[in-house]
Amino acid sequence: MGAEEIIGRSSDKRALGGHVNYDIVKTMSAKEEQSYGQLNNWILVFDWADGNFVLWDIVSREANEAVEAYSRYEREFPEEEKYEVVLIGTSNIATVQQTHSHYFGIEHHVEALQQMDESIIGLSHRNELDVGSRRILLTMKRRSYWGKNTINVATLKNHFCRNVGTFEDSLSNLRTRGLIIGSDPVSLDVKRAQDINSYV
Repeated sequence: MGAEEIIGRSSDKRALGGHVNYDIVKTMSAKEEQSYGQLNNWILVFDWADGNFVLWDIVSREANEAVEAYSRYEREFPEEEKYEVVLIGTSNIATVQQTHSHYFGIEHHVEALQQMDESIIGLSHRNELDVGSRRILLTMKRRSYWGKNTINVATLKNHFCRNVGTFEDSLSNLRTRGLIIGSDPVSLDVKRAQDINSYV
């Protein structure tokens, strides 16, 4: 919720609250049909204050004329007033949704927030284990000590996890959680592979 509040307080909140307008692409595609398959130069003008396209127009394929049109639109729609003028060369204007996706509403922001939520959940899950426990899990996972492929506790402690000051307590914690099986030698429980992967 905090991220949404920050977006709501931002000066460009209307742009971030804009809707994905797929009709624009349909209209541009219909306009392009007369010259479909040929490279067309398009000028798009986006109003960041309002979160919408102001116009889209096919301009000359002649480079000098296209640049002249672009300059004219830049003067008419200045950046200081939160307009963005873009010159695009394409043979299929429908691809603008992928190449310039930031103009097409907040769906991408929502996805980003959902991914952030998932990352935060993953981090909180990792924090259920102390650092020593995670280091032991990671070491055993990297060296493929799963199921029948075991390692002696002394070897794990003295050779691979020398710097784990909480080794005894951390190993005990992993056994209690059922992530490590065996008393000595030990291995990772294959049945808990998904949980183990989420911790490391």
